[in-house]
Amino acid sequence: MAENVVYPADSVDDYWHTAVQVLTGYVMPKRELLFGSLVGNDSIPLMRVEFSDHDGEPSNAVADAVDDLNWRVENSGWRVENTDFVVPFYSGKSGPIAEAPTGTKVKMKKARITLLGTSSTDSAPAGGVVLGGEFKSGLGKDFQGQSKDTTWSNKALSQYSYGGGKALEQLLYNGSTLHFSWNDLAVNDADAVDLDSFARNAQAFDRVAQFFAARTRELKDWEFDLGKQEAAWKGQAAGVFKDLIHGLVRTYESYSEQFPASGTIHSTYGNDLRKFQVDVKNAADRLHGKWDTWQLLTGNPLRWLHDVLLDVTDHVWRHNITKVRYQTNYSPRGYSSGYHYVKYDGFSGAVSPYGMLEQKDTWKKIGEEAIRRWQRCVQDVLSAAGKQALIDVENSFNDQKFPEKITTESVNLSNELAKDQAARDRAEALKAKADAEEKDRQAREEARLAREEAERRAREAEEKARLAQEEAERRQAEAEARAEQRQREAEARAEAKQREAEARAAAKQAEAEAKQEEKEREAEAEQAEAERKQAEKEAEQEARQERLQAEQEQKQAEAEANRAEKEAEQERKQAEAEQRAEQKQAEAEAKQEEKEREAQDRHLLLMNQARADREEQRREQERKQAEAEAKQEEKEAEQEARQERLQAEQDRRQAEAEAKQEEKEREAEAEQAEAERKQEEKEAEQERKQAEQEQRRIHTESEYRDRQEEKEREAEQKQAAAEAKQEEREAEQEARQERLQAEQDRRQAEAEAKQEEKEREAEAKQAERETEARTERAERQAEAEKRAERQLRDLGPGSGAAIPDGLRLPEGSGPGSGTTTLNPDGSVTLDYPDGSSRTIDPSGGEVVTTLPDGTRITEPIHPGEPLPTDLGGGTSGGGSPNSPDSFGAGGEEELYDRVLDSSGGGADHGLGAGNGAGAGMPMLPMGTRINGSSTGGGAEGERVRGTVDDGQAVTTRRSPGGRGQEEVSVAGRGSLATASGGMPYMPPMGGGGGPQTESADRERASWLEDDEDVWGTEEGGAPAVIGR
Repeated sequence: MAENVVYPADSVDDYWHTAVQVLTGYVMPKRELLFGSLVGNDSIPLMRVEFSDHDGEPSNAVADAVDDLNWRVENSGWRVENTDFVVPFYSGKSGPIAEAPTGTKVKMKKARITLLGTSSTDSAPAGGVVLGGEFKSGLGKDFQGQSKDTTWSNKALSQYSYGGGKALEQLLYNGSTLHFSWNDLAVNDADAVDLDSFARNAQAFDRVAQFFAARTRELKDWEFDLGKQEAAWKGQAAGVFKDLIHGLVRTYESYSEQFPASGTIHSTYGNDLRKFQVDVKNAADRLHGKWDTWQLLTGNPLRWLHDVLLDVTDHVWRHNITKVRYQTNYSPRGYSSGYHYVKYDGFSGAVSPYGMLEQKDTWKKIGEEAIRRWQRCVQDVLSAAGKQALIDVENSFNDQKFPEKITTESVNLSNELAKDQAARDRAEALKAKADAEEKDRQAREEARLAREEAERRAREAEEKARLAQEEAERRQAEAEARAEQRQREAEARAEAKQREAEARAAAKQAEAEAKQEEKEREAEAEQAEAERKQAEKEAEQEARQERLQAEQEQKQAEAEANRAEKEAEQERKQAEAEQRAEQKQAEAEAKQEEKEREAQDRHLLLMNQARADREEQRREQERKQAEAEAKQEEKEAEQEARQERLQAEQDRRQAEAEAKQEEKEREAEAEQAEAERKQEEKEAEQERKQAEQEQRRIHTESEYRDRQEEKEREAEQKQAAAEAKQEEREAEQEARQERLQAEQDRRQAEAEAKQEEKEREAEAKQAERETEARTERAERQAEAEKRAERQLRDLGPGSGAAIPDGLRLPEGSGPGSGTTTLNPDGSVTLDYPDGSSRTIDPSGGEVVTTLPDGTRITEPIHPGEPLPTDLGGGTSGGGSPNSPDSFGAGGEEELYDRVLDSSGGGADHGLGAGNGAGAGMPMLPMGTRINGSSTGGGAEGERVRGTVDDGQAVTTRRSPGGRGQEEVSVAGRGSLATASGGMPYMPPMGGGGGPQTESADRERASWLEDDEDVWGTEEGGAPAVIGR
């Protein structure tokens, strides 16, 4: 049967269909098409209907028993006369009628109904999950316009009513609807929902975010280790490398901002996906709970049709059948006939609002009403729950902020190289011109300037020493007070932070406990509500059972009363019949005696007059006597008339026989004897018939009692069957209630287990966060302490700084009367007895000197420059760190190795002998690589490099043999530093102009782990820039 839309089914606001498709990928049939394959004859949905006349006219007993409920049970309702549902009713003699006045003749008919898609059990349609399928009529013949080969199907209805709930179960219990199928309807692989995919994608986001965060930190460390961009690097491979590292930092930092990390293992987007997974599962679980209750109680449309048919049966019983009685007519010949007629007001042959009972359109409307009630229940329960589930899922998804587009920072090394080369060329041209102009003047002024500068430095040094001593003594007390104040403030801040952390932890704990108590109260309230509803259902069931019991007892009492009344009526009628029979018998005997007396009198009177005619008289008398005996009970009046005519004829014949009396006297005597003999035979026959009549009467009473007892037994059997069905329904209801209670207990246990799991996860996460916070604080503290230790260890002689306990400077380093303080921002403050102080800020790249009179001097820390050795408290020789002599003739800092003299002085800061470079060269010497190796001849002794790492002086030394391990003293920032100032090892740049020194094949003590995603190359890539 083709699918079509059956009124009033529609798909308007079918959120149940949409929610199941979104949450599981299971695409159910549209609701408007569910009943197109469940249409019977005359377009009646859900059933087939045929009308038939009542089997014969009912007897008076049946007509009088229409008020008996037993008659209703036997002739109407579910599974009567091998039919799903039977509705008897009275209709017009000539066709359907609606209202009818009293006295209207009617005829009893029956509507025989077959529900499409019922099971073979005797139970009425109910809820529960069932598989649908195709089925045909079992009659094997055409049925009122429908072919015998008509095929119906309730598969689509089953897929809609139960398939969606089963798909939700698959998602909740297995985590995925992949390869799910129910009732021949499968989920497409492309539409399947897998809850675990959220976790897998969340882990992918975690890995991406953590990767970019880690690489960003490493690249920043590399950039910091390289230091600031220097003019000498511009246009060279070193400048390109610096730009490359800076571009990678920008790129990875951009990616890290677009994929933010959460903690050390998770990410923001991963956490959002995991939360969305939980929200989707919770929405599916709530929707499945609504469906589970719905399908168990109201999911079958035939259950609604059964209820509508029961309502129709009640209406017909009250307004149709009980208003009709049977009228009996008797004919003169003793035959009886009759008809049904409306005896009481209020008769109706129609059911509002459907129509007249004998019209098929009325039953079509009844089927449509069943669909309407079922669809309204779907809208009220499933569609409302589906809409809420869709809202919950959409709200959860809208809370997440996933990236729509990933942007990449563009880095053009060619442009940067071109800019650097252009700037370098311009700077070199200007410098060459200035050098040419100033060469002669500089040569003349050089000696004078040197002498004046030396004198000035001497005076400044003496003055500074005096001022520093006074300031150190004056500020000693202030420094100690400030140190104590800072210590107290640090302790106060630490205590405040500790109290704040404890308060937050306590607040979170209280909030968690409050939430847990609230959830427990809600669970208890839900449990109490469930128990109350259960108690109400049990009370309602008991009340319904008591009402049914009372109705049954009342019916039983009425049946017994009617039976007793019928028995009394029957006994009374039997007594009346026996009395009438006895009276008639007595009258017949009296008449017979009188007739005999009259015959004897007539015989005595006519003995002499009618002897000749006595034989004929006796024959006529015998014939009339036989006729009188045959018709004695039912034709008494006619017997009397015949007796009168016989008397008249007797008189006439007596007058005629008087002449022949004498002749026939002898014959009369013989005939008299014969008559007496026959009279005796007649009397014996009469007694025999009387005995037979009495025997028949006794047999009739016994048969009546047997029939009455059989009816009582049948009534008792029906009563027992009804009680058994009621007990079965009660047991089924109790079992269903127990299943619902068990399911509720299971869900409560699952909810409690989930709540406990969430609490454990929250506690574990809280502990993990606290551990991470403590670890991070400890690492920062340790790193700061190590940095301070290295800073103090690397300070030159004469610093005047106080050395922390456990650390000592070499002899001759200067006075140790100062105080060192490690500030929270990572800087180090050195306070001296003369009141001066010096703050070293590695992150800012500067040194701030405060003189005793309050004057502040800010000096930058240049990459590759040793820290000043005159940090207060006097000097140990040598010039000012800012004087041109400290940088050689060129006036620029050196970017190559220094060679210490045999005495370990190392005061030769210029471009002197032994370094392989000419005087005044402002760049790396020829043949010198970034990794520190040289292609030229090297000086004897140990080669030393002085650089600044994290704002600290770093000394890198190599053993003279060239094959031993390097001695490295650096301040790291989360990554290992190489022996060449923390720069990752790179292939030689600028080419090799000559034989290499032993540095080319030396062994390194530490390396940075190369990242293939950063340093890896592929065939067919862009041509190299460095070295060209």
